[in-house]
Amino acid sequence: MTGHDDFDRTLAGWFEADAAPPAPTEGLDRVLDATRSRGPRPAWLAGPGSHWVGEAPDADSAYGVRAFPRLGMRWSTALLLILVVAALLGGAVLVGARLFQHSPLPAGRLGQLAYGLDGDIYLADWDGKHPVKIADGTPLPSSGGPNACLGNWGEGRIWSPDGRYFAYRSASGDRCAGTVVVNDLATGAVSSFLGTGWLVTWSPDSTRVATWVDLGKTIGIFTPHGGLQALLAVPSGCALPGDFDPRWSPDGRSLVVWPCEVPIDGQIPHPLPAADPRSHEQWEYSPDGARVAYVTGDSLILAAADSSEDRVLVQAGVTQGGLVPIWSPMGDRIAFDAGPSLSEPDEIAIVDVASGEVTRLAGVRGVGPSHLLSFSPEGDRVLFWQADANDVHSLWTVRIDGSDPQLVVAGSDWGDWQALPASP
Repeated sequence: MTGHDDFDRTLAGWFEADAAPPAPTEGLDRVLDATRSRGPRPAWLAGPGSHWVGEAPDADSAYGVRAFPRLGMRWSTALLLILVVAALLGGAVLVGARLFQHSPLPAGRLGQLAYGLDGDIYLADWDGKHPVKIADGTPLPSSGGPNACLGNWGEGRIWSPDGRYFAYRSASGDRCAGTVVVNDLATGAVSSFLGTGWLVTWSPDSTRVATWVDLGKTIGIFTPHGGLQALLAVPSGCALPGDFDPRWSPDGRSLVVWPCEVPIDGQIPHPLPAADPRSHEQWEYSPDGARVAYVTGDSLILAAADSSEDRVLVQAGVTQGGLVPIWSPMGDRIAFDAGPSLSEPDEIAIVDVASGEVTRLAGVRGVGPSHLLSFSPEGDRVLFWQADANDVHSLWTVRIDGSDPQLVVAGSDWGDWQALPASP
């Protein structure tokens, strides 16, 4: 019976413990008040497997908020630190890897290529890749027709000097008034105004555009957003007849229609003196405005901005009546069309301003004419169009030493690289 007595005594102890008085009421109230005063913990601090962020695991639980030995740190806080360190290390590895790569030139310095194709206008990377159609049109017909007014095109330098705007023309003719369309890359705005002619002539400070409004008679000056600033009359006989657009003088105070100077302040237009380089059909000032290159006969002449110190750079072979000579962005080279005439096969040449050494771009010459368009912003390549045996024109680029010719846009005969100001 001893065993039964022990069992009875154990049961009796349990009952006595169960009958013990509960904890004092005031103690329970203090615990509840303390619990109410605490904000809930973030869910990410709850122990794994817990469904309540306020759950406090007991001392023997395998889960819950625990401290790392010797560090006195909760495992969740340590986990966060580990993740942060891993992210920092990953970023360092990525940056370090990039340091060993060849750094590409900034996209903004390289600029974009604007060109026309089948009456449409496109913007693309400098090498013609990733084109985006900006304006939709129809192919320009060789003669009049129902679609004669619906095409878009450009000629010469269509980008503003600061690289913010580019402009092109809609077709003009007997039944088409013709318009100039300007795109503002900074704001996305597109504006247009009446204008006829060929070139879109930007002022040196990129704040104005000049175009014929009445061919050979009246020049309009507009803001890039279409505001008319002035209408300038060109007296009969002051400018020679022909396909000549107004061009800005380097100081932006006048326009030149070969060989007539038209002040923009309302003074009477007048012929330029023979000693003025602007009295020649083909002239262009250097990027810094200190020198001017012009063509006389089939020679390329270099002069100071004040018309002094003339020096023959190229004795002969420069195409007459073609595009103006084009300076490199650094002003150390001048590119020009070389050949007997615009209608015969020709080539492109580059002269070093300091030495006078001429490099003929042998890779450019083909079965048809090739004509210079512009330098790249870095000055290491030139853009030109080349005609094939079927007289189909395409845009090409080649290095200034004549190497690495590349097809840029098949079927296009005009385009212009965005030339941005040099980085400070």
